[in-house]
Amino acid sequence: MEHSGQTSEDVYFHAIDGVEEMGRYCIGGYHPVSIGDRLNDRYRVVHKLGHGSYSTVWLARDEQLQRLVAVKVCTADASGQESKILSILKSSSNVDHDDSVMSGQDMIPPVLDIFRVHGPHGTHTCLVTECVRCTLDDARRRSWGLPLHLSVARAMAAQFVLAVAYMHRKGYVHGDLHVGNIHLRHPGNLDRLSDEELYEEFWEPNYTPVKTFNDKPIPPTVPTAAILPLRFPVRTDQLSLSEAHILLADLGEAYRPSEEQRLACRTPVHCRPPEDRFELLKPRSFPSDIWTLACSIWGIIGQQSLFELFMPCEDRTASIQVKLLGKFPSEWWARWEARSEYFTEDGEILDDDRPVWTWDFQFETSVQEWRRERGMEIVGLEEKEALYAMLKPMLAYKPEERCSVSDVLRSKWMTEWGIPGYEKLLMREKKG
Repeated sequence: MEHSGQTSEDVYFHAIDGVEEMGRYCIGGYHPVSIGDRLNDRYRVVHKLGHGSYSTVWLARDEQLQRLVAVKVCTADASGQESKILSILKSSSNVDHDDSVMSGQDMIPPVLDIFRVHGPHGTHTCLVTECVRCTLDDARRRSWGLPLHLSVARAMAAQFVLAVAYMHRKGYVHGDLHVGNIHLRHPGNLDRLSDEELYEEFWEPNYTPVKTFNDKPIPPTVPTAAILPLRFPVRTDQLSLSEAHILLADLGEAYRPSEEQRLACRTPVHCRPPEDRFELLKPRSFPSDIWTLACSIWGIIGQQSLFELFMPCEDRTASIQVKLLGKFPSEWWARWEARSEYFTEDGEILDDDRPVWTWDFQFETSVQEWRRERGMEIVGLEEKEALYAMLKPMLAYKPEERCSVSDVLRSKWMTEWGIPGYEKLLMREKKG
């Protein structure tokens, strides 16, 4: 990938689907990486895996240990906290007495190496971790929203809860829980593939030209061609139980409430807890994770997160929350200016043609319908009631009224369906 030799100010770039924002190749932003680059004189870049707001992620071959790894190259303005937190959570001194698999520690990404690179936009922290297949959100989008088999969904949801519980026990809030941060681990060994075999089995790096508005010159430290990410083939409805291992990723927003205050939550709007809108000056803490955990559990078992909408906005999301959970507390209700577009002052739904988003409506359309049509196992009545009983206390409007993750672990759904589902995965693995 070549970089332009021209300079320009106030350059605006055309968006490229699936690619990072090119305007972030600037001071404090992304570090330009090319296929074939050797990072830290050890990791040779062979493909691109993806990007986030504060990083690009690359598939690289560790030339010392001859294995494929993921190298996350953070923006120069990223906090650097993620590498510290991951190291603390994975350090041997923090291992619980019980097995790390059931403690949740096993779902925290292992940090294989940490180093820094210096470039035209600053100094960038790089994290080396195991290579994963994709996020659950990516897998679902590639599968036209098809649901997971119920056995797979139970095992994944249980691991997700265990991972969050482990973080909370160690004093950390994740701060960005959603299905886009659930990574599917590779079931096989990629290390056996040479670069040529990797390209043959999947595909070679695919480039697309970077274009500016008004044909302005591309600045010298911005790539002239963007690399589309490698997409490992995966369909949610075809994932087997043996492929249900996950990692809880992207700890860039994680923090310790005992050491620092956070006044905002950066999760997607459909997962964002309501206090992020109505209690702006109150520090966030563990209850905010509990809300987003509930939304994400639904997103694992169903086809989408609990309040997810096409083209969501704060007011539409709030209207769905009220339809499902009831009227906001009085002080929040009075502060919500758009409430009259959806409800009377008493909280009654105004007449419209949109469906009433009750629990049962959501359950039927998101959890059951597509499974039933495809002859997949569906959720039974007892499990459904246990799922509701677990999720509703997690979705109390006021943060101080929400249950803790320990309560979630003790819930009937986790003890009778979630954990047993994960144990089936582990048993199958042992048998071979």
